[in-house]
Amino acid sequence: MVDKKPVIIIKLGGSILTDKNKPYSFKKEVFQNLISDISKHYHSSNSPKLIIVHGAGSFGHPIAKNYSIQKGLNQNIQNQIFGLTKTHQSVKKLNMKIVDGFSSQDIPALSLTTSSVFFQGEKGIKFIGIDHIISILELDIIPILFGDILLHFKKNFSIISGDRVIYEICKSFSNIPNVKYQIDKIIFCFNQDGIIILNNEKESKVIQNINSKDLNQLSLKNIKESIDVTGDIKGKLEEIKKICALGIPVQLINGKREKLLIKALKNEKILSTLIE
Repeated sequence: MVDKKPVIIIKLGGSILTDKNKPYSFKKEVFQNLISDISKHYHSSNSPKLIIVHGAGSFGHPIAKNYSIQKGLNQNIQNQIFGLTKTHQSVKKLNMKIVDGFSSQDIPALSLTTSSVFFQGEKGIKFIGIDHIISILELDIIPILFGDILLHFKKNFSIISGDRVIYEICKSFSNIPNVKYQIDKIIFCFNQDGIIILNNEKESKVIQNINSKDLNQLSLKNIKESIDVTGDIKGKLEEIKKICALGIPVQLINGKREKLLIKALKNEKILSTLIE
């Protein structure tokens, strides 16, 4: 029996890193607070290793929407292929800001370009980056991936969300025999205190614990969504259900609240939603 080492995946949502309605905006102060918490975790002894996945935010979604990248090849859309490459290049700019932020805290981080290790094959999404991630973790480096364009096997393309990236990573770790690491937990940092449900027409509350099988029964608060080509909170919950089906708990926290991430990393009790 292999003594597996724990790994935590942190999703930095595009909605907390950027204002999705303002192209190329970057919430530097929010990001610095998150980096501070990650730094404390990384530099403490015997802490679980980390994988970071971030959203595209205002660097990716507006361009992708303008060229309908998420819907695939359309000859009627002028310069769509240019829009495809522009979307990728723009998200890479956000990725570089994030990698630079890690470097500023003396945290070794390595960007793994999502569109280079994910591919839409004939029988579904193929992920060829698991060995890359394991090698990066072995060197005590934090791998960073992100929502990106997704190339297809039949002259086509779409978008792969950061949430789907996380699920595919989790699935790969679950399917490898005798793998040295195991994903212990996913922490989603987004712009709410958790899953908000309606008590009645005027009142709502955060549901703090729930089984993934009960997610479909929730009456979710109608949250106004900004530009997002990968789906709203309901789309996120679909990916979360698949992650939980692998036996991995998911915690949704408000990434804008200071020092909340470090508490979640320490498994301290906080206002959030834990899905198992």
